[in-house]
Amino acid sequence: MTLYFDTKIEFLDVDAVSTISSWHPNEPLFAVASYSQERGGSVTIFADTGEPQRDVTYPVHATSQATALCWHPEKALLATGWEHGEIHVWFAGHREFASVSGPHKAAIVLLEFSEQGGRMVTADAMGLVTGWRCDGQYQFLTMFSHDLREVLLLICFRRTVESEVREEMANLAKAAVAGDENALDTLTNWRPRTAARGHSTVRDNHCFYACTQGGVVYYINQGGSCSEVTKSGPHQPAIVQMLWHPKKDAVICLLEDLTIILYLVESTGILTELDRVKLSGRGTGKQGAIAWAGNSLAIITGDLSVRIWDIERSDNYLLKMDQSNSCHLAGVSSSLSTLGNATSSSNNNNNHNNISTGNLFSPESSGESNGNLTRKVSKYTQLASNEIFTCLAYSTSNQTLCAATNLGNLYTWKRTLSCFVGAPEDAWQLGNISTLSRQGAVKSCTWGFNELSKPCILANCLSSVYMLKEQPLLAAHTRSLWAVQSSAKCVQLTHCSGRQGTVQADFAVTALALNELNLVVSNGRSISTYSLQKVEKTLDEFEEILEASGVGVGAGSTGSSSSASPPSLSVKLLQTFSGECLALGLQHQNIFCLNSSDIVVYSVGGVVLHRIMGNDVEGKIIGMDLTGCYLAVFTMNGYVKAYDVTRHDPKLLFPSKSGHEIFDDFGEFIVVKCNSLGSHLGVVIANSSFTPCASIYCWDFERNNLFEYDLTRSQPETDSRSSLAVRIFWDTEEPRLLAVEVRSMVMQKLPKQQQLQSPTPSHYVESQILVMFYSDKTDGKLNVLESQTISQGAQLLNLCVPSVVCVQVNAVQEQPLQDFADLQQCDAVTRRQVLNFSLHVAEGQMDLAFRCVRSIRSKVIWTNLARMCVHTSRLDVAKVCLGHLEQARSVRALRQAMEDDDLELEAKVAVLAIELGMLEEAKDLYKRCQRHDLLNKLLQSTGQLDEALKLAETEDRIHLKHTYYQKALALRESGDLKGALDYYEKTQNPVQHITQLLLEHPLAMKRYIQSTTDPKLLRWWGQYVESSGDMDAALAVYSKAEDWFSQVKILCYLGKISKADAIARQSGDRAACYHLGRHYENVGKFQEAIMFYTRAQTFSNAIRICKENDFQEELWTVASSSRSRDKAIAAAYFEECGNFRHAVELYHRAGMLHKALEMAFESQQPEILEIIASELNAESDGELINRCADFFGSIEQHQKAVQLLAKTKHLERALSICVDKGVPVTEELSDLLTPSKGDLPETTRMSILVQLGDLLQQQGDYHSATKKFTQAGDKVRAMKSLLKSGNTDKIIFFATMSRQREIYIMAANYLQSLDWQSDPMILKHIVGFYGKGQAFDSLANFYAICAQLEIEEYQDYAKALVAMQEAAKCLEKLSHAQHAYNKLQRTVADVKCILEMQQSLQAGDNLSVIAACRSMLLKPELPPIRHAHILAMLVRALVYAKQFPEAGRALKELAVKDNSWSASGLVDRALVQRVAKECDLDFELIWNSGRQVNNSATTTTTTRAQSTISMTTTTNTTTTTTSDDEADDEEIREELN
Repeated sequence: MTLYFDTKIEFLDVDAVSTISSWHPNEPLFAVASYSQERGGSVTIFADTGEPQRDVTYPVHATSQATALCWHPEKALLATGWEHGEIHVWFAGHREFASVSGPHKAAIVLLEFSEQGGRMVTADAMGLVTGWRCDGQYQFLTMFSHDLREVLLLICFRRTVESEVREEMANLAKAAVAGDENALDTLTNWRPRTAARGHSTVRDNHCFYACTQGGVVYYINQGGSCSEVTKSGPHQPAIVQMLWHPKKDAVICLLEDLTIILYLVESTGILTELDRVKLSGRGTGKQGAIAWAGNSLAIITGDLSVRIWDIERSDNYLLKMDQSNSCHLAGVSSSLSTLGNATSSSNNNNNHNNISTGNLFSPESSGESNGNLTRKVSKYTQLASNEIFTCLAYSTSNQTLCAATNLGNLYTWKRTLSCFVGAPEDAWQLGNISTLSRQGAVKSCTWGFNELSKPCILANCLSSVYMLKEQPLLAAHTRSLWAVQSSAKCVQLTHCSGRQGTVQADFAVTALALNELNLVVSNGRSISTYSLQKVEKTLDEFEEILEASGVGVGAGSTGSSSSASPPSLSVKLLQTFSGECLALGLQHQNIFCLNSSDIVVYSVGGVVLHRIMGNDVEGKIIGMDLTGCYLAVFTMNGYVKAYDVTRHDPKLLFPSKSGHEIFDDFGEFIVVKCNSLGSHLGVVIANSSFTPCASIYCWDFERNNLFEYDLTRSQPETDSRSSLAVRIFWDTEEPRLLAVEVRSMVMQKLPKQQQLQSPTPSHYVESQILVMFYSDKTDGKLNVLESQTISQGAQLLNLCVPSVVCVQVNAVQEQPLQDFADLQQCDAVTRRQVLNFSLHVAEGQMDLAFRCVRSIRSKVIWTNLARMCVHTSRLDVAKVCLGHLEQARSVRALRQAMEDDDLELEAKVAVLAIELGMLEEAKDLYKRCQRHDLLNKLLQSTGQLDEALKLAETEDRIHLKHTYYQKALALRESGDLKGALDYYEKTQNPVQHITQLLLEHPLAMKRYIQSTTDPKLLRWWGQYVESSGDMDAALAVYSKAEDWFSQVKILCYLGKISKADAIARQSGDRAACYHLGRHYENVGKFQEAIMFYTRAQTFSNAIRICKENDFQEELWTVASSSRSRDKAIAAAYFEECGNFRHAVELYHRAGMLHKALEMAFESQQPEILEIIASELNAESDGELINRCADFFGSIEQHQKAVQLLAKTKHLERALSICVDKGVPVTEELSDLLTPSKGDLPETTRMSILVQLGDLLQQQGDYHSATKKFTQAGDKVRAMKSLLKSGNTDKIIFFATMSRQREIYIMAANYLQSLDWQSDPMILKHIVGFYGKGQAFDSLANFYAICAQLEIEEYQDYAKALVAMQEAAKCLEKLSHAQHAYNKLQRTVADVKCILEMQQSLQAGDNLSVIAACRSMLLKPELPPIRHAHILAMLVRALVYAKQFPEAGRALKELAVKDNSWSASGLVDRALVQRVAKECDLDFELIWNSGRQVNNSATTTTTTRAQSTISMTTTTNTTTTTTSDDEADDEEIREELN
């Protein structure tokens, strides 16, 4: 709770009376004008402490007084206007007030600064308005003067409206720090001590409005020009107050007749009226006032009520005048109902201290606003009719509205966002009602700020001025004693034994420290110490006292309802001494006092024992905390250190450490506390932008380890909230445990339209306490032990296991930790064990936790341990826990689940969770293991049927109808018959359920039947009607349900056979046809009975009638479409009658093949046999198959026999028939004869495939034979078969895919027999296949053939040489071909020699060519070299050498060697002509002699080629010539001779 401590301002002149006052908008300064009969008028400047500023000479006028005061909006500059027209100005740092000379001769009635202070305007009583500009030297220069000749009532400067983005950020900032009472005390009160204050970037606006007493409004623009905006009328009321709109360019004005007008302001200053509202009030506008309260307007109208007008939503309401809690928060209670506020005075004589709650009256409900605001008068106003509000003011920083009355009372309302409100007036809560003066009214009240930026109120009464400071309620707590501030000077003490005491200080208490022996209080300037009585009481005695007195530990009340009240607590004042004090700490008899720069250690008697000071590097000390015997200190420059203060001189625990070295993003320390062991510091900091961090830190300064808990990461992603740590407290004994108070600003997620219409705030504040601990096993993270929600207005006071201590209003409340719920009054050993248990459970160490609590008999402990088993899946430990809880049923259920092997582990754990009431965890476990059926069952058992339906419709559709049934039952029990019917219709058996539901409601049943189309339900209703004997109505119902059987049954009963016949024929319903068939049989109409029995598919009845009446044709027709059994019965009947054709076919159709075949053989019916054989398969009887095959063979139909045997997989016999009888094998038959893998043993299958391949090869189907050989794995035989086909492409493909040496060689040999000279691809495949088959001898022979052909055909010895070299490479790879290789090398040498001769001939070296040729001719002729080619070269060389006779002889020898020398072009024609001419020979005879024996020459060439095919074997061939050839040779020889 927040208190306002009032201080009366003392003037330098004791008899002076205050007149006007003003507080600086940004500085902790205020000015008050006073007047006394002796000294006259004066102006005094005060600091926020209420003391006058020193070293200032205040102006005093004996015959004049100050009539106007105004502070510069940014600078510490005060302007004062006086009754005789003078203007005096004071600047900060100056001693004297400076006088400003101006044109005013009359009293200064108005004095105002512009928004940024660039323009000052003064107005006197004669209507003279003057504008001033202040230069850098604090000199005021006159800018303009206007004589309006009329008294001015107000001046309103134009303001710059901020943009929407800045406005939204400002609202968020306000919402972030707004809360209930002291909800976010750290956020609202803490301000960065090391950050510089920012400056506004808003441009100053010098334009303003001036309103006169006659109702005229003037507008003075930036340059000082004056224009009249509104003109006066005969009854024009004057404007008594004008306020600038905070969100748009508009002003709102209050007139003398209590009319409020909203004007739109244009850029030229012209006012356009937007809205006008006439208020109803007791007085005139001079007794009313308006003030902006956020975006709403607060209004007083001369009575004791404050009206809020929400202009945007057109809503208005009255603020409540009682202090009841409108948010209905649970757990908020106050034992002292009279402590609604606390005001005090620092005076010794005339001041007073009043505690008042006001009158607690119910508020009136607010109405609608439609032009005139309806007057709403509260009961408080009716009772206190002589008290009215005289002034009001609003603080935007803490969203507090204050209003003062004519009786000296001050009311404050705080706008809270900490809870949802149903009505807008519920968001305003009346806080303090302070009585300031009993001598007269409060003339004005103003908001300001003190040095710590905490809001203050300056109230100016008739003769006195009061300053009210906002201060949170002080409290301190130890394990056995606690103290709570009940008023400004009063502190209430309570001992755990029930004793109470009250300390009445001489001053307003602003700081407090407590231990078991002493109490220390301070007001910031003085310190008082008190000695407390030592109480020796045990807990048992304490309980007895409580039982006798009826007082709770946390009640904190001063009285008791019982007559046996405990004795009071004795308190004795020890000493009061002066000392500056910002914070207090108490350790034994030592007092630690923080002042503005250092820490002073006093004794309880006021003796200074020690000083702890900061150096230049660290900066001055700005914060401290004393926990036990350890003092934590942080400085202005961001350094932190800790001391052990058990000794006389404090001992430094570690060298001072900078926050920049500890944290990554550091700006300033906010809170630093040391634990009870002196090993860790709990820290809350602000970041580098001086914004509080949403993290809690725990620093182990001994090991330099930093533990962190991020409040933003711990909350769900969908949760839009901002959380900050407000207070932290270490446990008094356990060093690992600390409690943190966290305040969260939560944003309401409302639709945009609802946000505009809803009057409720868009943010609210939640408070909770996190109990945390650090552990070395958590990897730098703080663990949360548990969290507790605290009520509105409560705050964390201490952590004292087994309880978290909070203070609510003036009462100390102890909230036990979760594991101490039934162990609050336990000894230290038990407390230690339970605490260790809690920490082990939080760390997940189940075994250690179990050891700690074996001997403790606490159901809460065992329950918590069992609940932890749900998270750790320790079912064995859970059984023990349930046993200690004496829950036998739960133990039995858990044991059965553990023994059920069909359940997953998560499902077993879910059973434990259900027994412990952890339904949400059970749901999550079932979802995790995908047991939607068990989850559906759980939802149904807990009554969550809607959720169960959603689950069944999406995940558990197998139980969907049952879920519908459960939902219908629930609706039936609740009386919702329509809803139950809807769900019954979706169940498994809707007719039964619906009829049971509606039997009790006949009318509802009839209406439902008439509207339904469900055939089952209609059939049930028809049976119901039929049972009552109304056949016609039943027939109508059956007709609607399309129940043909029931219709036929009733029609037969009624004798309407023709209509029944038509219905049975048209519908084809089997039941109807059967019933009608029975009817016809009974009346002797057998043909109709047979027809309807057949339609009803009751063939046995139809066959029976046919047999009885010897209807063979009808029997054949019926039996053909009947079942197998009926077919067999009919066949036996036909067999008896001798109708073997029908008998065989029916036996065949009935599946009795043996019987059908025997009868077919006996009756010689091959057509039937063919049909039967076509239906046989591999699963048929083998004997039956062989008999059919033998039958087909006996009638010379071998093709059908083979087809039958192949189809039934008798492959060997089928092949033998094909071979023996020469049955042609088609492609289809080949596929049937091919056995599949797995049907036969592998050897048998291969044998069958080879036989089939041989058969296909014999029949000339080489491709199919190749396929079968390949399937048999004999690729060589497959290749041979493929070679016989002559398909080159398939041969090449098969050889490429087979990858076998023999197949490569065979393919190459085949390709060599083709025209490979003209097809390069075949040549490439030959070389490739020989290479892949490693047949290098064959490849060498092929290269030799290529060389021979190059020489014989083209005389190209160069290409022949290349081929021979390739052949030599192949022969190198053969170890047995050395002789052939050597022979080939000699041939290569001869070829090279011939090439050299050709080159010499081309070079013109004829003689060397002649010699070489003759040398070569001496050698025997060996293929592929031919002497004819050498002789031709010799002829050319001799001709070129002009040895023509030798050329003739060489030509003669050439003719002898080669009969086709001229035809093959060995010697050019021109060359032969030249030889013939030079030797005088017959050219034609010589030339033709080489062209007459072409055939012979060709034969000789072929023979030579064949002789060189093999390099290892030589084949001799004999050349035969005819006699004609011999004659020609002789003739040529003679001619040459």
